[in-house]
Amino acid sequence: MSNETKITRRGEASGSGEALDDISTQLIRDKSNQVIGKLTVVEGPGAGNSVNVYSGTNQIGRGNDMRIQVNFGDDTISRQQHAVITYDAKNLEVRIYDGGKPGGLWVNGNRITADQAVKFGDLIKLGETTLKLEQA
Repeated sequence: MSNETKITRRGEASGSGEALDDISTQLIRDKSNQVIGKLTVVEGPGAGNSVNVYSGTNQIGRGNDMRIQVNFGDDTISRQQHAVITYDAKNLEVRIYDGGKPGGLWVNGNRITADQAVKFGDLIKLGETTLKLEQA
């Protein structure tokens, strides 16, 4: 018998849950306001402006409810989740996902239709705006 605290969903057999440490770490990581980088507009409306990228999940769009708001005058960027960028602190990995919006998502000139790992220095194009992923 393990001394770890387990969390189970209603109706699950005792002992089939996950360790509390695993879940609490995941919750903290997903809601963290730790800045891990920034997106700087290098081409298009708002050139020179930067927005922070945080640990965890970052929805990108023009809407006020987006974690990364890129409302610099490019109406070809969707208001709601044009793309999603994530930072996994455990694996030290940044990934970007296409939100399926018109205009698409491009990384270093290549059309992205699924998720892809990205690194600092990569160019990300949303609509008519090109952003550079930079260290904070």
